[in-house]
Amino acid sequence: MTLNKKSISLLLLLLCAFIAVKSFEGQKSSVPRKSLNLQFEKPCNLSDTSYFVNFNSHPVQVKIICPSKQIKGVLLLLPGWNYPDLDWITKTSVAKTALNNQFALLLVEMGKSVYMDSFYPDMRKDYKNYPTRTWLFDSVLSPLNKFGWFTKNSNSFALGLSTGARGAVILGLEHSECFKGVAGLSGDYNPLLDKNDGLMVNCLGKYEKNVFRWMGTNNISLRAKEFQTNIFLAHGSNDQIVPFNQTIDLLEKLSKIDLSLSNPTYSNEGVFVRNYTLIHSKLKKIRFVSVKNANHDYQFWNKSGLMALDFFTTLMK
Repeated sequence: MTLNKKSISLLLLLLCAFIAVKSFEGQKSSVPRKSLNLQFEKPCNLSDTSYFVNFNSHPVQVKIICPSKQIKGVLLLLPGWNYPDLDWITKTSVAKTALNNQFALLLVEMGKSVYMDSFYPDMRKDYKNYPTRTWLFDSVLSPLNKFGWFTKNSNSFALGLSTGARGAVILGLEHSECFKGVAGLSGDYNPLLDKNDGLMVNCLGKYEKNVFRWMGTNNISLRAKEFQTNIFLAHGSNDQIVPFNQTIDLLEKLSKIDLSLSNPTYSNEGVFVRNYTLIHSKLKKIRFVSVKNANHDYQFWNKSGLMALDFFTTLMK
């Protein structure tokens, strides 16, 4: 969907004002507030739009950055666990390239979120200070529907790195009608592959006492048959933080459903690319990328993030 910046400027101002008021109701006046600058005709900067949305009495900052030209799509950029959302801008060229390609950017300060659907009795107390994916969709993404963002058939996409990859991919799984494509870089999708993983234990409780949770709604691989959107997956073969087999496991689960190799596989300078078609999902595309000797770092996320943008561009009308 192609959006005219001037036509959404007034609506965006009203929306942000409404959210800001709701977000700060009942909170102390010491909570910082940023003024809004909606002069989208000017070159974009971080002051385009910034507002706060309340999560369990904690203000969460949301930033919308628009390209200098007409908006052709919107890209949600999700950070990793305890990574600043602005790392996408300061440590990669992905954000700049997306703006040049006329994507509007949406950044959300997710902190130590593990992108769970809800809180569980055994969840560590301090983890409950950070947003769930349910809140992210209901309180941040859904209010933007009035601009045509994250709606059926819109050019709306999500890209996440590390733990943010979990968030992007599972949002696409659960809300396929709202995302034309999602991308996960160095993501973990099946907690059963490491039953001692600290983040999962702190969220779901110990495996032995909570088997049903470890196999439930937060296990993306076991829900592979639900995918109805285009997916880009990338992982470095030398990742020492999130094992490479996390992405391979998700691909294998998808292949057992109805996955066919649609284009020739190619490898160039250590970059391996394979394209698939998800037949049961109206021929949705899946692209898998692995980079030889790549690690869990911004060098890899920059390289694979730019490739994800290329993938998204091919999906746009």
